[in-house]
Amino acid sequence: MVNKVTPLRALMEWREYARILYRAVKNVMLEAEIYITGGVAENRITARSDIDVLIVLPYTPTFNEAVELRTKILEKAEDLELPLYAPIELHIIGKEELKKYMKKGKVIPVKDVTYLDSSST
Repeated sequence: MVNKVTPLRALMEWREYARILYRAVKNVMLEAEIYITGGVAENRITARSDIDVLIVLPYTPTFNEAVELRTKILEKAEDLELPLYAPIELHIIGKEELKKYMKKGKVIPVKDVTYLDSSST
C-alpha cells in the first residue's frame, strides 16, 4: 500500500515546513521575523486548514515587493525541499500589521526553529 499524503497528514508536518521556511526567509531577507498564526498556532487543525506564516518586515512592503519576496522565499523553500503539496499561506507584512494579527489570535514567533519539536504548539 502506498503512503498517500492527505491534506491532514500534510498539515501534521507543519513544524518541518516551518524549519524549511525559516531557512528560506533568512536566506532571502535576514532582517525579517517569522511567525506561525491561525489554526495551526491555536491547535485547531482540520483537513481544510492551511499553515499561515507571517513574514514580518521592518517596514510595510508595497504589493509588488510582497509578491517578489513571496516568489523568492517559495523558490528558496523549494530548493530546501519544501514539498509542493505543503499547505502554506505566506503573509508578507510590516511590523504595524503584526499588531493586528496578535489582537486577532495566537501568534507563535519562530526565532529559533530548534524549539519547534513535537511538544510545541
